[in-house]
Amino acid sequence: MFLPCAAIAQTFDTPPAFTVDGVTVDALSTNTCLSARIAEGPAALVTQEARDCIGTTANACEADPVICAGIEQSYWDWRIAQNYAGLQAWVSAKRDIPQYDSLRASTENPAGATANVALECALRINLQDQPETAPLDLARCQMRETALIALELEFTVRQACAGKQEGAFADFCAEGD
Repeated sequence: MFLPCAAIAQTFDTPPAFTVDGVTVDALSTNTCLSARIAEGPAALVTQEARDCIGTTANACEADPVICAGIEQSYWDWRIAQNYAGLQAWVSAKRDIPQYDSLRASTENPAGATANVALECALRINLQDQPETAPLDLARCQMRETALIALELEFTVRQACAGKQEGAFADFCAEGD
């Protein structure tokens, strides 16, 4: 789904509140931490300091820890979707270049970026070994892996924004200024 650039400009810096299993929490603490890294430039998104932002909301949340990890994972999914809007704008500007046809199709589904996270985490956690802690371990793993994907993706998109851009992608990049 392609979101108009005006909608992106209104929502990218302020995340919505997220609801998991009837619990609603905003992710402002994670967003504030990440915004401080973004202010340092795109390269700051792939630093330990940026990775230290992961879990900020989940750790401050007072609900069930599995739900809290799910809420923060929703925040990182939201960031991925926002950056996919930029990717959609970038490939749409290249509609006359056949090599970009497969890229256009891959930007249609932001959830594709994290399609294997649940499987990878299930394999890593080995759900049968620790049945008491497996749900929380799995939720934390999925939150962290989603966050790492979001940080890498946003780093790449912001690096591309640093170059000369035109059209819808330039509009998308300008909202981050």
